[in-house]
Amino acid sequence: MTQALHLDGHGLDLDGLLAAARGVAATVSPDALARAESSHRLAAEVSARQPVYGRTTGVGAARDESTSSSVEHGLRLLRSHAAGWGEVIPGPVVRAALAVRANQLLAGGSGANPQLAQALAELVGGDEDNLPVVHRYGSLGTGDLTALAEVGLALIGERERADGGRLTDLKLTSADALPLMSSNAFAIAETGLHAASLHALARAADTVCGLSFVALRGNPEAVSETAAAATPFRGAQEVARVLRELLDGQPGEPAHIQDFFGLRTWPQVHGPVLDTVTELKSVVEVAANTASENPLFTVTRGGGAVTHHGGFHAAYLVLAVDSTLLALTLSAQAVQSRISHILTDSASGLPLFLSDATAGSSGVLIAEYVAASALSTIRGVASTPSSVQTAGVSAGIEDDASFAGQATVRLGDATTAYRRMLAVELVCAVRALRMRGVSPVGELGEALRRCASLPAGMEDRDLSPELVLAERMVEGFAVTTPEER
Repeated sequence: MTQALHLDGHGLDLDGLLAAARGVAATVSPDALARAESSHRLAAEVSARQPVYGRTTGVGAARDESTSSSVEHGLRLLRSHAAGWGEVIPGPVVRAALAVRANQLLAGGSGANPQLAQALAELVGGDEDNLPVVHRYGSLGTGDLTALAEVGLALIGERERADGGRLTDLKLTSADALPLMSSNAFAIAETGLHAASLHALARAADTVCGLSFVALRGNPEAVSETAAAATPFRGAQEVARVLRELLDGQPGEPAHIQDFFGLRTWPQVHGPVLDTVTELKSVVEVAANTASENPLFTVTRGGGAVTHHGGFHAAYLVLAVDSTLLALTLSAQAVQSRISHILTDSASGLPLFLSDATAGSSGVLIAEYVAASALSTIRGVASTPSSVQTAGVSAGIEDDASFAGQATVRLGDATTAYRRMLAVELVCAVRALRMRGVSPVGELGEALRRCASLPAGMEDRDLSPELVLAERMVEGFAVTTPEER
């Protein structure tokens, strides 16, 4: 039986996000509920004696307009902000986002009724048909306002669930509307899911590179301890270590005194992916466990205080995504380089395009094109960083949007494209090894055996099915660092 996901306001990590996406049941810490209740009481007390943004006032440019604290004010906020548009966000992402939002509320600072966190947590592990229907467009990274407003209306039964039914049990007050919306929970959750997938792909890329290394009779000097010392950065040294272990004892002598860059500089261009995606995962985990709602209610022994602030701004998240995309571009270019050399390098001793003996055969020529088109996607999303974009809205009061939601969509597109590039390289490397009649030893030998389901024939054929098959299997080739074992 799968262990329940425990939400306590400070311990939600990437594994927890993945569990939430799978629909693992979520439980809520009693201590965290008590912490949220204290924040809830403080918010009511403070709002009774002084103006508090979104509770006793309007929002955005209407921040100086006083309003009542009746239920209607909160409902107006939810109704007016629930303007999501475009494609429906997939259920696994919605589950992960609900887990993030519940966990943030349990950190104790929003002032929302703790029943709100409990209700969100219950949806995480429930039937997918009960999930709120949430749309892609509307968020600017100043809080996933439209998405979370849609969640709020679903919670109170004003919006249909995925199955067309309605929830009716939860009663939100005016004081709960803005606290629910004041978060980038969807951007945080979706970025975390992509980061976890990309991390696995980055580790699998070393295995795929190792297969190409053997197929092309690469020179392992490039990943020796001496060579690794020339690039004293954690990611590069880790990649060199993995390749050194994978290539140890492999059959055959190097074809060249030194290789083309796709092999020779792999630690230098792929190491930054490990470094940046590790930092991205850290940013996601910090954000998922931080009470960053505006305003923030801080409980102290002597009472407490309300703080109006900008902690919700997602600059750190977006910058981490942009850095990861830039690093991924360098790695993807090396993957493309290896594919091209396997197919066309006359010095490799392999037939052009890995074709059979039939005159004019194209072999897997088109695979290079497929990989190049995927590389174009990665270059495209990385060429205009989300962090340099901005927008001024609400009469200039909110004049620096981070575009966190758009950044995570780009990350998802790039991750998918990178997976497909690795699938192309895997198909080409396996075919080249079979044509050579070479059987790698150790972990690379096991990796090749796991590719037995890839078609063995060398005749011209429709490559689409085996590329799809390779895409499904490639992430399973991930190696682990000593710290991850």
